[in-house]
Amino acid sequence: MILSNILARVSNWSKDSKLYLSDLAAIALLLLPITLANSLAMLLGHGFSALEIDYVSELLFYVSNILINLYPTTFCIIASYYLSQKTNASSAIFIIYGLVMFYILSIGHLDFSTSYTLPNNPLLALLSALATYLYFLYFPIRLLDPNSFDFASRLMKYIVHIFCFSILALLLSQLVLHIGSYLKEGITSIGLDPLTFTGGLLYQTFLGILGAVGINGHNMLFAVKQQIYADTLTNLDAWKAGEASVNIISQGFYDAFLSMGGSGNCISLLLCVLLFSQKYNHKMLAVVAIPMVMFNINEVLLFGLPILFNPIMIVPFILVPLVSFVIVYACIALGIVSPIVSIVNWLTPPIFSGYFAMGEQLDGAILQIVVIAIGIFIYRPFYLAYVGKHLVSVDPNTKYAAAEGSIFNNVLRSVRDSTNNSITQSSAQKRVAKILRQGKLVMFYQKIQSVQEPSQYNYEALVRYIDESGKLCPPVFIEDFQLLKAMPLLDKLVLELVLADIKTLALANGSRVAINVSVASIEQVDFVNHLLGRLEHYGVSPAKIEIEITEEAMLSDKVYLTRVMQELQAKNITISMDDFGSGYASFPHLLQYPFNKIKIDRSLLLDATSEKGREIYKLVAKLGAIANCKVVAEGVENLQEYEFVANSGVDLVQGYYIAKPMPVENLLN
Repeated sequence: MILSNILARVSNWSKDSKLYLSDLAAIALLLLPITLANSLAMLLGHGFSALEIDYVSELLFYVSNILINLYPTTFCIIASYYLSQKTNASSAIFIIYGLVMFYILSIGHLDFSTSYTLPNNPLLALLSALATYLYFLYFPIRLLDPNSFDFASRLMKYIVHIFCFSILALLLSQLVLHIGSYLKEGITSIGLDPLTFTGGLLYQTFLGILGAVGINGHNMLFAVKQQIYADTLTNLDAWKAGEASVNIISQGFYDAFLSMGGSGNCISLLLCVLLFSQKYNHKMLAVVAIPMVMFNINEVLLFGLPILFNPIMIVPFILVPLVSFVIVYACIALGIVSPIVSIVNWLTPPIFSGYFAMGEQLDGAILQIVVIAIGIFIYRPFYLAYVGKHLVSVDPNTKYAAAEGSIFNNVLRSVRDSTNNSITQSSAQKRVAKILRQGKLVMFYQKIQSVQEPSQYNYEALVRYIDESGKLCPPVFIEDFQLLKAMPLLDKLVLELVLADIKTLALANGSRVAINVSVASIEQVDFVNHLLGRLEHYGVSPAKIEIEITEEAMLSDKVYLTRVMQELQAKNITISMDDFGSGYASFPHLLQYPFNKIKIDRSLLLDATSEKGREIYKLVAKLGAIANCKVVAEGVENLQEYEFVANSGVDLVQGYYIAKPMPVENLLN
C-alpha cells in the first residue's frame, strides 16, 4: 500500500514536471519579439559594419546588447507569473520575490553582463522562479491591507518573511556556486581536448546541452574556445610553413559544419519545417526566420518553436551536430574532401562557409549540403512528434493526422485570458477609484415587515452609488470590488454609513438593521474586533444590527466561521443566512451553524407556481422553525405572493409589495 502510494506520487510528479516543462517552452514563445528584434539588430549591425557605416552599426549593436541582456530578466518575470497562478499568492508579490531570488543567485554566481549589470543566465532565471514557487507553497503570505486591524503585526510578518526568503536565496546561491564549480572541475578533470575525436564529441555535447536550457555554452566554456582558436592559428601557421599537416578538427571545423544556421545546425530544422510542416503558423515562422538563419542566427527558431525547455526538440538539437561531427570528421580523415584550411567569420552563410573553409573548394559546399540534408531527416520525426502528428502506416493514402489541443494553444490561451483579466481588473480599478473620488456611496434601506404584527419591522441595508451628476446607479459596482478582492474595504465603508444612519433612526425595541458581509471580511482575523470597535465608536447597541452572510461563506473553515458567529451572538448580534435554498448545501448548513434567521431566496417563490413547488416552499419554512430560526420571505412583489408566504407559516416578509429600498431621509419622513 505504501509502495503504491509512493509510485503514484512519483507518477503524478513526473506528469506535472512534464507539463511544466511544456508550458515553460510555450512561455518562451511570448519572448519571441525580444529575440527577433535582437537578431535583426545584430544582423543589420554587421551589415552596416560591412558598409563601414560605423556609427549606425554601433547603435544597432547597442540595441542588440540591451535586448539580449534583458531576456533572462523578462523570462524570470514571465515564468514567475506563470507559476504564481498555481499558488494563492499575488502575482505581483510573487514576481518581486522571483526577481530578488534571481539577482541574489546571479550575484553569488557572478553571472552578470559586464555592460549593463543585468543577470544574464536564463537557467538561473528559471531556477529562481521555481525556488520562489516552492517557497510560497510552504510559506504563503497575504497581501498587506493598510485598513486591516492588525496591519502593524502583519507588516512585521511580511518583513520577516522577505528577510528569511533573502537568506534562503543567499544559501541557495552558494549551493549553485559550488555545483557550478564542481561541474567545471569535473569537465576539466576529464582531460577534454576538443581537437581530438572523443574530446570534440564531448565538447559539442556540452555545448548542445547548455544551449538547450538557455545557457551560452561558448561563454561558459570560454577558456576552452580560446584554446581551440589559438591552437588552430598555430596549426595553420605551421601548415603554411610546411612544418605540419592540417588538423582535422579546428575552429573552422566547428564554425563551418556544426553551427550552420546557428547552434543545433538549425538550418536543417528550418528546412524540415518548410518541407514537412502542415501548420501554417510554423511555416510562417520559418519564413520569417530565413534571413536570420542564413546568417547563423537561430534565436527565432530557438525561442519561436521553441526548443528551450522542450523535451522533444532538445534531442535532435543536440544529436544533429554530433552526427554532423562524425560525418565531416570521417570524410576529411578518409580523404573524401579537402581539409579545413581557414577560419571563416561565424556570420558567413552555409554553403559559402564550407566553400571558403576548405580553401575555396566545392567539396566543402557539397559536404555541407549532405550534412544539412541528413540533419533534416533527423529533425523530421522529432518535429512531427512535437506538433502532434503521427504517421498511420496501415493505409498508404492516410496523411498525418493532427492531434488536437496543443499545449501551446492551451498555455497561450491561458496567457491571453490572464491578459484579458488584467485588462478587466484595470478597468474595474479605474471605476472603483472614480467611485471613491467622485460622487458618493449611499445606503438604501428595505423594510422587512411582520405579518402578524405589521407595526413590527426591521430593515436591510443596501449600498448604492450616486455619481457626480447626481444620478443613482445600480449596485453593479459591487462586482468591481469583488474582482479586485476589495470587498473588505467596501464592507467597512458600508458599516460606517449604516452606523451613522442608525443613530438617526428611531428603531423600535427588537428592530434591527441587517448588514450584508462578504466572505472576505468574515475571514479577516480582525473582523469581530473591528465591528465591535465601530459600534462602540458610534454608540450603537449591538442589539440594533444583524449580520447577513451567504452560503458561499459557509464553504470556508467551518470551525472558524462557527467561532465568529458565536462571538457575535455573545454580544447580542444576530446572524442570518441570506439566499437560503439558492444553491450549495442549504439544509446541512442550517443544521451545522447557529443561525438566528434564514431568508428564503426568491427563486423558491418563483417555483411555487406548481403544487410541488408550493409544498417545497412550505417545507423550507417549516425547516427554519425546526432549526429555531426566524424565517424571512425575500422578493415578495404582489398580494398573491404575500398571501401564499403568510399561509406557509412565514411571519417576516421583504419585497416590493411591502416597500422598495429607500434612502434614510425617506424613512424619517
